[in-house]
Amino acid sequence: MSEFKQNILQLDKKFDPKAKRHYLNGFQIVLHCHHYTTLYTQLALDASETELLADVAEESFLEVLKKYFIDNQIINLDEKIDLACQYFGAVGLGKMIVNYFGDDSGEVELIVSHLDSGWIKKWGMYDKPVNYITVGFIQAMFSILCDKPIKTFKAIEIESIVRGAKTSIFKVHKV
Repeated sequence: MSEFKQNILQLDKKFDPKAKRHYLNGFQIVLHCHHYTTLYTQLALDASETELLADVAEESFLEVLKKYFIDNQIINLDEKIDLACQYFGAVGLGKMIVNYFGDDSGEVELIVSHLDSGWIKKWGMYDKPVNYITVGFIQAMFSILCDKPIKTFKAIEIESIVRGAKTSIFKVHKV
């Protein structure tokens, strides 16, 4: 049985001054501002394109997490979960914990959501969930953890900070 040792996420941050681009562990990244994220989430809601935000996040984070685990020889499931949660925070999305993980289902909780925080500051409470980027991140994380292809899992935000809950809860199931 492998032993879990808590790893600290290794981040290689670079800025290309000529191209004006930020990179994190070799991937180009846009540094998130929760106020800006609320704006493009609202645009996606207005255009009924929220699935697009989740799809792009799932595709992007799947590659990022996969490369990180391979490059750092991370094979232990608990370490992968812990490092994925650390990465979620490192890119400015908030604080996430995995309450339950299984091969077919799971539950993830956002203790802190920068998107919810920005939304509430900007517009107040809302009657729908808004964490579509988080949905994509969670779906990618579960695919990596189960060594399955993209689009294997579906995450649904069932409780939401922006709707008045203390934390946001996501149920995950295999499609």
